[in-house]
Order: sequence, then structure tokens, then C-alpha cells
Amino acid sequence: MKNWAPDHPKAKLMARKRSAILAAAKDIFLRLGYEGASMESIAAAADVSIMTLYRHAERKDDLFAAVIASACDPDDEGEQAQFIELMKRPLDEVLVTVGMIDQQRLADAETVALMRAVMAEATRFPHLGDTAYTGFVGNLELFAQHVLANKAETNCLGEAEHKRLGALFIDRLFGADMLRILLGLGGISPADQQRRAERARDEIMQELGRAVAG
Repeated sequence: MKNWAPDHPKAKLMARKRSAILAAAKDIFLRLGYEGASMESIAAAADVSIMTLYRHAERKDDLFAAVIASACDPDDEGEQAQFIELMKRPLDEVLVTVGMIDQQRLADAETVALMRAVMAEATRFPHLGDTAYTGFVGNLELFAQHVLANKAETNCLGEAEHKRLGALFIDRLFGADMLRILLGLGGISPADQQRRAERARDEIMQELGRAVAG
């Protein structure tokens, strides 16, 4: 498929179609489950031809992975602009804000619904668990790694260290409250999310200090 410049009308049209396809796919997966969803039903819900759908995703697995990934990606223009502005702030402030955003994304009602859909069918389709973990947690780790790799405070560190610190940061953000959320019992308060983000930030800054000194 031809790659168009971002400001080209064709590129904008493709972006709109992709957005419609992901929204339709998410709805179908949540309503019918992974097994019940079909490429034909998703194409019909997105109001695109089956050939257009196959230009965006070759298999149902690809669509499911894209839906999972989109739940944790800042993929619209508004979020991207906010992220650009955020990155101008000091690293310690950026980490707290990112920590809050990540907790809110993973606790979002639609994200939780997708997790439950995966859990309901993971026995029959074991690869869904890996797809979901990579899409949810893996994408958050990549996001944290990207933040660390693009701040002056971490320029002296290599990719492996950015990856380690990014994974550590995400690991410190989530606890037993995620199980409560999945069980419909509610999560922690925004104030507790803030404190957890600050603790995760503090640990990463300490690790960063040791890594730079070492």
C-alpha cells in the first residue's frame, strides 16, 4: 500500500478509515467476543468494504492486537500535542504525569472490558493472553521507555537501560487494585494514584542516579 505524506488528503482519509475500523472492531469484539467476531462483521460495522479492511489488517488477530494497542496509545492529535508539551517539563514532573495517565488508561472502563473479554476466551485462544499483555503492559513500557530516551537527564544511558527503567516504572504503578477493578469492586482514588505515581517516580529517579553514577 502506498505511503502518503501525513498532510496529504489520501493519508487523512486512510487515518479516518483506520479510526472507524478500530472503533467498529472494538465494539464487535466486546459484543460478540473474539470467536464471534468476523472480518465481514467488522467491515460492515465500519462501513468499509472487506478489501479496504484487509488493506488495514490482514487477519482478525492483527485487528485485535491493534484494538488492544490503541487503548494505551496517545494516538489522536490532541493527546500527541499534550505529550509534546509535557516533554518540555523536568523529568520528575513528566514521570508523575505519565504515571497518572497510565493508571487511568489501564483502569478505563473500555480497557477493563477488553481485558475481561480476553480472560473469557483465553482458554480457547491462548495467544490472546500474550497479545493483550503486549498491547496493554508492553505498550505502556514502551511509552515509558520513549519518555526516558527523550529527556536530557537520561541521554547518557543506552537503550537497554531505558528499557529496564521503563519496565520498572510500569511495574511500580500497578497493584492489587487492578484485580479489584477486573472484579468490578472499584479501584483506588485519584489521590492514591497520585501517591503511587510519585513513589514510582522517586524509585526511578534513584535508579537513574545510580545508573549515571555507575
